Amino acid sequence: MEAIIQEIEVERLLPIFDIPKEIWNSRVEVTIRPIENTPHGTTATAERSKKIEQFRKKYNREVFIDNLKKQAAKGYSFDFDIQKVIDGTETEEEAQARYRLEKQTWGNAIGEKLD
Repeated sequence: MEAIIQEIEVERLLPIFDIPKEIWNSRVEVTIRPIENTPHGTTATAERSKKIEQFRKKYNREVFIDNLKKQAAKGYSFDFDIQKVIDGTETEEEAQARYRLEKQTWGNAIGEKLD
């Protein structure tokens, strides 16, 4: 079998993949092809599935919201409206701005550790 290539709306992939918000509300090209020399049900496949499941549990939205609530209760302030994030009323523009702030913060933290 060769590859299957198809255009699809990103929103249909969100339940399956962690997709950056910059490309939400757009179409993407998806390529599906078999992986050769990897029998189904191998230990590596099972371990990979387990790691993905653990990652999703650890970094899901509910955990993010719980952490925001805990940090706010401790008196920490944020550069975005956490109540909108908690309530789920954050607009796409606000989410994009928050995402950019997060990227910048992580970049700064890594830069400080390298210095």
